[in-house]
Amino acid sequence: VWILIGYSALTITLLAQHNNLPPVLAAVYCTICALALASHAKTSFTDPGAVPQGAVPIESLVDDPSHPHHMCSVCQTYKPPKSHHCRICNRCISSM
Repeated sequence: VWILIGYSALTITLLAQHNNLPPVLAAVYCTICALALASHAKTSFTDPGAVPQGAVPIESLVDDPSHPHHMCSVCQTYKPPKSHHCRICNRCISSM
């Protein structure tokens, strides 16, 4: 992904230098490429929001029947609502 986007940005820059493309368009394209690579890097290198191993239900919700408490069959820990076990990370992820 990085090589393809970098190559396309280089190609657009070279086209702009040889007057085949307006420089403003090349600058906009390179800015969008940089933002795409920054978003890809942030997504790749940040934590997905894993549920801690020692997570316990909130005491005010323990007796609330509208919020049933589930245990993860793989982690054997409390699994909050809207969380699922990720087989790649091998842990439960919030709001997956």
